[in-house]
Amino acid sequence: MQRLYRLTVPGLSIKSDFTAARRALLTDFPNVHEVVATTAPGTLLVLYSGPDEGDAWCTALLDLIATRQVKVTRRPLRWRRGGLGGGDSAA
Repeated sequence: MQRLYRLTVPGLSIKSDFTAARRALLTDFPNVHEVVATTAPGTLLVLYSGPDEGDAWCTALLDLIATRQVKVTRRPLRWRRGGLGGGDSAA
């Protein structure tokens, strides 16, 4: 019998993390049959059979979030009167 589990993971961005989250759950948990994005922030629907492994699913996704690559934004520093200036006045 298949069941639905609503999983909310703090810090999960559906827009940028969904594909990796779906792949991780489908690959690492054989009883997970499908993962569906929702419009609620950080919330997925997991279609599964057998016992629910909500804690394990959440832990796997938290690990995914913790190890994701951070996109670095580069911008040149410009020399201003009084020193380097990058738009940060906390000097």
